[in-house]
Amino acid sequence: MLTLETFKLEWDKQFPDVRLRRSHFVLAVSGGVDSIVLVHLMHCLNAKCTLAHVNFQLRGDESKRDEQFVRDFATQFNIPFQVQVVETEKYAATYKMGIQEAAREIRYAWFGALIKEITTAENDRGQTDKLNALTAQPKPVVLLTAHHANDQAETILMHLFRGTGLQGLTGIPIRRKDLLNMARPLLNFTKDEIKAYATSNGLSYVEDSSNEKDDYSRNYIRNTILPQVKQIYPHVHENILATSQRVKEAEQIVTKTVNSFWQKGVKVKKGIRSVSIAHWQKVMGNATYTLGLIKPYGFNPTQINEVHKILTASNGAYIASETHQFMKWEGQIQILDKEEAGEFLVIDKPANEIATGHHLQNQMETFIVETKYGKLHFEFIEKIEFEKISKQSNTAYLDAGKLTWPLLFRTWALSDYFYPLGLGKKKKLNHFLSGLKLSPVQKSRTALLCTGDKIGWVVGKRMDDRFKIKSGTPLTIKISWQEMS
Repeated sequence: MLTLETFKLEWDKQFPDVRLRRSHFVLAVSGGVDSIVLVHLMHCLNAKCTLAHVNFQLRGDESKRDEQFVRDFATQFNIPFQVQVVETEKYAATYKMGIQEAAREIRYAWFGALIKEITTAENDRGQTDKLNALTAQPKPVVLLTAHHANDQAETILMHLFRGTGLQGLTGIPIRRKDLLNMARPLLNFTKDEIKAYATSNGLSYVEDSSNEKDDYSRNYIRNTILPQVKQIYPHVHENILATSQRVKEAEQIVTKTVNSFWQKGVKVKKGIRSVSIAHWQKVMGNATYTLGLIKPYGFNPTQINEVHKILTASNGAYIASETHQFMKWEGQIQILDKEEAGEFLVIDKPANEIATGHHLQNQMETFIVETKYGKLHFEFIEKIEFEKISKQSNTAYLDAGKLTWPLLFRTWALSDYFYPLGLGKKKKLNHFLSGLKLSPVQKSRTALLCTGDKIGWVVGKRMDDRFKIKSGTPLTIKISWQEMS
């Protein structure tokens, strides 16, 4: 049974980290019985609230009615009210998505913006209120929605019918602390309990006529499937919730085991995250393990079979999500961030100007430049001794007198060419790099140190012949590349 007392007990059990008197709550209020009951409960507990209503303009006069009802309800209980009126159909058409998806995106984007606005106001208040130590503390802002046990049962069935893993069978989370700080305090109460509370407390509310139509899969499950199942299993909602809780406990155990396995297998070397195919093959064919690896990188369960094919494909084969790419290379599956941009750093001449032929005494002889994937160490040397020159490819010796400052450190492009040291003629950089047998990731991260419109050094690979030093070179710049481990 839902009462103020049982609600408070459930709150203390589910949200020990959320203080009712020390938080500011944004309540998503449609005007239906669920959200109206939630507002009444929070009001009776003297919680600080702001009501947030979205008018999606999808039901004509009924949408206007709902907005006015919530506005009047907020006035009746003297609670701050915010409304967002949107053209949902136009938004859905513009971004080529369904009405339900568009409404959800609009709703949560606005809730997020509203939370930021209120958080800023709370912080400003905390800065100005110095009289009382308690009131000076800004209140954390938490979004509350009125999802209930029936919504949970419907969601779990939808996931089951579509195909899902363990997490899908756990349903709607009662608490979220990711992009939105959100709680759902009615999730363990049924629709009948919520309606009974409204009746006993004389609360009026509005009905959304679209809920009676079976235009959407959720409505069909709610209006047709569950009522028929309930005739056979009267406690269907409670049973689904109980099963969901047991699945959630099992899912936590499985997640811990799966994460432990991948923590041992996923390594980062030279800034590239990868997992060895040999390690992966220990659980080859196990969809739960594979999903545990790929899901954080934007892949979904329907892509598991395609991901498995990469393990036996040829070098360079890959599969991509919206955010990441899994690529096979030399016994590894490399995990790449698709948003990873190239680099473009301007390197200015040291503060104490160093000119060809000038003595370096009291001058800045060395400096370091940090880049995304390593460090460049610059050292100015007068009349270098050739027998002390390193032959390692991660070190370059350039004639300082031939350089134009500032230098430019940048990622290479297909149009680049240079004169490889010792070759005596120009070569397209793409062809040069291909001959080094680099992995696609290593090749994409190759950087250049440019002077004017010329390449002075393919960093860590080869100098340009035009900037080599000779026996009489008065001032040499030694540049060492230390790639991240």
